[in-house]
Amino acid sequence: MKIVSTLGQGPVLNVLHGWGMNAHLFDEWSVQLSQHFQVNLIDLPGHGLNHEQAFPANLTEVAEVSKEIPSGIWLGWSLGGMLALNQALHYPEQVRALVMMCATPSFTAQKHWPHGTDVQVLQQFGKELQQDVKKTIHTFLALEVMGSPDERSQLRELKTKVFERPLPDVTALTHGLSLLEKTDLSSQLKNLQMPSLWLSGRRDRLVLPAAVEQAAKACGGEYHMVRGASHAPFIHHAEEITQTILDFL
Repeated sequence: MKIVSTLGQGPVLNVLHGWGMNAHLFDEWSVQLSQHFQVNLIDLPGHGLNHEQAFPANLTEVAEVSKEIPSGIWLGWSLGGMLALNQALHYPEQVRALVMMCATPSFTAQKHWPHGTDVQVLQQFGKELQQDVKKTIHTFLALEVMGSPDERSQLRELKTKVFERPLPDVTALTHGLSLLEKTDLSSQLKNLQMPSLWLSGRRDRLVLPAAVEQAAKACGGEYHMVRGASHAPFIHHAEEITQTILDFL
């Protein structure tokens, strides 16, 4: 993990991005958040400005490299949320409160977790990665904005931010996909010690609102749906999310 930008003063807010992305996506939103927090934007191992650090192959190693991040409120988006949840479960003293944005304890569908994504979607991404990393990330970005009323403008914004920074290599992306495919922390939700807020996008096609709501109920957390938003609600619904976080805290 690597803090690539720090802005503002106040309670520490550590922000983690999703698979194949980078912290650059949160630059505009961090200005707004910095009015209330000390915002630490973090690049995951193997991503963005932290592309030279190897992405660990398992959650135990991810938790270890995450121990260098200061304690505070953790906000994780998509894969970043899964990693933040894992940190909260294993190093609760490091996580004062947890904000899960379009993220769940199990990305893929299970018998006990019916609202997850079909595992074949991730397996297809894994095959495409071997052919063309940039094209695969472009396809994933298109899925992230699918269903939003302004898909094209959101896709342009995401593409600009993602491709302005070094792209992850195949190994980092493959390890990330493996974690998304195999991780299931749902049975551990009852052990979550800190307050948690679970945010979903009403039009999200990757992480369904029903899954986020199920996770919130399982741990006694708060749930909030951002209507009109897809998988990247921070693009055009930043003010609503910021206010929801402030109300939660």
